[in-house]
Amino acid sequence: MPQFDFLTLGAQVFGLLITLSLFYYFSINTVIPNFVEVEKSLEQKLIKNTTSISAMNLDLTNNKKLINNSYKLFMQ
Repeated sequence: MPQFDFLTLGAQVFGLLITLSLFYYFSINTVIPNFVEVEKSLEQKLIKNTTSISAMNLDLTNNKKLINNSYKLFMQ
């Protein structure tokens, strides 16, 4: 079998190193920047949603106060 032959071991290691270095170069230049872009967009969406939720919470608190005051006025 060629994979266990000591005569072809050098060529196999050389091919493996070339393949791994090309994969590493591709990953550094293409894949990782795409992940960073996705992370940045998700972070911006999270910030936007957090501010929306804060505003919504304030509106709900104001509505609760308005309903309580209206109920008190109605009962008088």
